Amino acid sequence: MVAVARRSVLIGGAVGAGLLAAGCTAGGPSGRAPTTPAPPDPLLAELADERRLIAGYDATIERHPGLRARLTAVRDDHAAHAAALVTALGPAAPPSPTTPAPTDSPTASTGASPTASPTTSSTASSTASSGASPGAASSTGIESSGAGTGIPATPAAAVAALRAAERAAAAARGTVALTAPPDRARLLAGISASEASHVAVLA
Repeated sequence: MVAVARRSVLIGGAVGAGLLAAGCTAGGPSGRAPTTPAPPDPLLAELADERRLIAGYDATIERHPGLRARLTAVRDDHAAHAAALVTALGPAAPPSPTTPAPTDSPTASTGASPTASPTTSSTASSTASSGASPGAASSTGIESSGAGTGIPATPAAAVAALRAAERAAAAARGTVALTAPPDRARLLAGISASEASHVAVLA
């Protein structure tokens, strides 16, 4: 009898300890540590800035149609830059805002050809913080809201604003390239060089 009672106490203690452990496990936190979300892709901010530049050129051309021939080729370079950044970002790239390039170019009737901008971003054209809306103001001072609002009143001042924006963009792309992986560094360096060349084109 003593042996049976002792065995019952041991079995009961073991069962109780098991239930206690199960209760702690069920009610306690899971064994999987919470995961920290990955930081945003740095190229998102570069893509947003390229789209702001495109919108800025479109708004400038809209307000000062006489600058169309001078600015169209540079604007198209930025469209190529944005396309290359979208390719590099892949599925992470936000949709492109609807900022169609002006199509009623007077160069067709006058025979004048747009000024071609020298560019070293051929790699970028074949190769991407979120997509900015056309009305967003860039850190370079270009504001591209509808009907040319925010664009300087004179063509000379408008071109000067674009030139300053190109200078800032070239510096920004070059800075990001310094810490980017090799393939992205080449892309960003090519875009930076192209934007630096735009400063001379707009001089």
